[in-house]
Amino acid sequence: MRFSGLTIFFLLTVSVLYGQKPTNLDEAVRQLTTIHHDTTKQQIIAMTEREFISNSHFGVGMWIRNNWGLWGGGQLADYFNSLGIQHPDDMSSIILTCYYRQLTNKEWELEKQVAFYQAYWKATTDHFERLKTDTAYQREIKIKQDSMKSAKLNRKKKEWTAGKKVSGYVDQRCDFLNDFVLRTKVEGTIIEWTDDKLVIQITKYYDENKKKRITKCHNIIDDRLTVPDHDLFILEQ
Repeated sequence: MRFSGLTIFFLLTVSVLYGQKPTNLDEAVRQLTTIHHDTTKQQIIAMTEREFISNSHFGVGMWIRNNWGLWGGGQLADYFNSLGIQHPDDMSSIILTCYYRQLTNKEWELEKQVAFYQAYWKATTDHFERLKTDTAYQREIKIKQDSMKSAKLNRKKKEWTAGKKVSGYVDQRCDFLNDFVLRTKVEGTIIEWTDDKLVIQITKYYDENKKKRITKCHNIIDDRLTVPDHDLFILEQ
């Protein structure tokens, strides 16, 4: 269940009726408890905490960030700032986590949540500062990234084997206006992998009017295409 649409409309309506934004965590949790119907609460309780927070981030979470002044420096944002929490995403996640734990009769463990986000941002800041000056660290990160990229490609090669069907998007103009991306969809059968390049036999141009342009742009011969970016393709089931 994703909390958006009617749920957000209901939240907004009740908020207008109450006419007051929460100024601290207790008030925020209390308002959510008041706003949600018992049926909705049961649906929330049926989820895991991670599922609820994840499903709510772009629904109720976004509504909270936009309407309770978390982006604009309102009283609730000031409250979280006093705890050492600066980012609105972290604020809304803490509110939703405490709300979920309230419904499931668990301790909020606010101090642990605050410590988690502070540690995350410290590690992030330290990471980028080291990337600026520490060449050994730069090499270490590059090796890790290359290793992850290689492992991902190898997994893909094992799954995307010759004869399987794929579809995806290719640029339809590459001779000028390179920054102005226009793509069109094609479908085909995998022929082989050449190093990290996917080669397919095109079986369908979704827009036949673009075939000549695509053929010229990507040097296609006999509908054989070396896919320029296989991340834009999916494996057809």
